[in-house]
Amino acid sequence: MAEVEPNTNPSKEVVEVVEAPVWNTLPPNRPRKVYGGMWGPVEIGAVGVGALALIAAVVVYVFFVIPSNRELVKNRSEADRLETELIAARTKYGDITNTETEVAKIVSSVDDFETRFLPVVSTGQSALYQRINSLISAYGLVNTSGPDYAPLETADQNTGAQTDAQKGRAKFRSLYPGVYVSTTVEGSYQSLRRFIREIETGREFIIVSAVELAPSEGETEKTGQPQVAGNQSGIPNNVYGAADPTRAGQVAPGFNPNQIQSGQQQQRERPKGKMHGDMVSLRIEMAAYFRRPNFSPVTPVQ
Repeated sequence: MAEVEPNTNPSKEVVEVVEAPVWNTLPPNRPRKVYGGMWGPVEIGAVGVGALALIAAVVVYVFFVIPSNRELVKNRSEADRLETELIAARTKYGDITNTETEVAKIVSSVDDFETRFLPVVSTGQSALYQRINSLISAYGLVNTSGPDYAPLETADQNTGAQTDAQKGRAKFRSLYPGVYVSTTVEGSYQSLRRFIREIETGREFIIVSAVELAPSEGETEKTGQPQVAGNQSGIPNNVYGAADPTRAGQVAPGFNPNQIQSGQQQQRERPKGKMHGDMVSLRIEMAAYFRRPNFSPVTPVQ
């Protein structure tokens, strides 16, 4: 009998794919909008508008508010300054209501000053010279230089080329003619102080322009002469009752002649300052003014 060969072909399994059914209708619970987070179009628009408003506020504050505040502070300070000047002007000149009245007051004040305080040139110069000489003699002063008198022209005159001294006196020129006086005197400090006070408080209209004090050279030479020094050590010559320890051939206990000589030398070399009554040199410069030659008082308009 013939043998039957076994079937070597394996059997194949067939896999069936089941397709999901397709629904043509939408479910009723499906959401209409998809959630996109907290930043939606409305939120983004609101934040943008707020940022623009903040930037606009900063720009307005920087370019408008700060300059206006500065201008306000500047205007207030200027107003305060003008108010202060107005108060000072009212205090000094009063309330000016009419120009003609104020001009008349000023002219009357100038005429009154010139009439009461400024003498005539012819008599004022001689009275000034006599006044200075009498004060120098009254207080026991020594006139070492001057007085030198230089005329002061009025400010409206053109003097042309000027020397250095004339340029220095030019600042004392005014509406009135005058004379510039410079002198140097010597005396005690107290006498010089009284001399200056008499000049300042005199009836003559005098401006003291320069005052210079210096030690007197004559007094320095007088005090610089050598003087015979006596026993200035304060130690008695007769020590312990002996007539002279060195002459007696005996030196008293504690006696040192070198110490006495060194003490005397130190006392001689000790500097000495100005004492009461010492001579002092004073250089004084002053300007005196007189009445104008063509002066005639003006009667103010009522």
